[in-house]
Amino acid sequence: MKTIAFFFSVLITTISFAQKPADTPVWLALQKLEQDAGLLNGTLAVKAVNLSNGDVIIDHNSQRAMVPASIQKLLTTAAALETLGANYQFETKLMAEGDIEGGVIYGDVYVMPSGDPTIQSRYFMGEISSLDVMENALKKFEGFEGKLVLDASLYAPHATPRGWIWEDMGNYFGATPTPLMWNDNTLEMYLNSGQVGTRAMLSSKTKNVEGFDVDIQVKASSENRDNAWFFSAPNTDKIYATGTIPAHQTNYLVKASHPIPMQQFCIDLKRRLGWSETEFRIDHDYIKHPNVETVETLLSPPLYSIVRMTNENSINLYAESLALALDPAERFRSIEGGVEGIHQFLKEKRINQKGLVLKDGSGLSPLNRVTCETMIELLMQMQRADTKLEFENSLAVAGKSGTLRGSFGSLTDKMKAKSGTMAGVRNYAGYLANTNGDKIAFCVMINDYDEKHTSTIKQKLEELLLEITQE
Repeated sequence: MKTIAFFFSVLITTISFAQKPADTPVWLALQKLEQDAGLLNGTLAVKAVNLSNGDVIIDHNSQRAMVPASIQKLLTTAAALETLGANYQFETKLMAEGDIEGGVIYGDVYVMPSGDPTIQSRYFMGEISSLDVMENALKKFEGFEGKLVLDASLYAPHATPRGWIWEDMGNYFGATPTPLMWNDNTLEMYLNSGQVGTRAMLSSKTKNVEGFDVDIQVKASSENRDNAWFFSAPNTDKIYATGTIPAHQTNYLVKASHPIPMQQFCIDLKRRLGWSETEFRIDHDYIKHPNVETVETLLSPPLYSIVRMTNENSINLYAESLALALDPAERFRSIEGGVEGIHQFLKEKRINQKGLVLKDGSGLSPLNRVTCETMIELLMQMQRADTKLEFENSLAVAGKSGTLRGSFGSLTDKMKAKSGTMAGVRNYAGYLANTNGDKIAFCVMINDYDEKHTSTIKQKLEELLLEITQE
């Protein structure tokens, strides 16, 4: 009886193995990746679907909820394009309250922001800056007798997404969104470094740190890279920096998030206009102003341009501003309201939300969770959307543009995707073109991998994606 039982056990095992597509090139490439030493304690999920015929090319752990990092921006940007429209523009208004007689404003000047992330942003610096436009508009007046007031009631007073960690918030990529975003809500710090192991010093070239308690504990290193980390919180005056920068540097640029960017805007505008004696205030409570006249309206670039910049360059601040724009509230918008807007979009498009946990719009929070299944359904849905081209054109091209400029060289002109990386996380989602010209929606998520094996994992991942294009 034991011999018969053993025979049937072997037979069942053999049949089960034969039924699995373990001998196809795609699955062999998947196994090669999953068996990499760097994934010994990690998790791999992948799904790819041929959009021409609906064939599932590969499906492995696609319903497992994983940390998405920046591929989560695809959810936010898709929702923004479809909800607000590709040509939507943010409007920032300069308004005068009171009487205007003989070219003199006898009242206050109000700045009414709309959450535009592009104002004075390095990503959209044209020949005429936002500051130039405001200066030209206000210099038409011969005098000004009131205060400069920034109406900040569009957002809740504290708009930092819940779930962001202390290590991220003080750095340029963790800048908190504000109703008026200014210079990407960053502070530029210039450091001078000496011999390896000595402490770097703040250079006199650094501007706009008056009033801040800046504690630089950054050391000089033999490594030729910026590994300086800033720690601060919104609306505080303490900025602490640690980590390393290369040795023997003069005016080495590092970037921190600005704890009070709206205050910096008021200071910069006053300085440009020569209003040194003019007081300013920032109103977080909404106050109705019936007797106001619009002096100037600043329009952002169209939304499709903002979305493209967001996805190609993975700009967290832009993604959070788009999430906030999805909060339907007229005042005191919150990230939570924006996240609910994303959920509502997914519900309307009947996209699977099982396992979905969203704490922000950018994917910066390590508490976010997304499945490959959700990503694939989103990518498929956006191929049927009115904003299909705007969405697809926002993705980086392998080996050519954005965050994929230096990656996946063998897939150049075959892969458009959004990348998502953080400590122990490496994800990609987007579209591939196969050898027949069919379009393939794909999502690969790798969590908790050993970063000492990054190069081999990237190589094996590229081999997997290349095999998918052969199907």
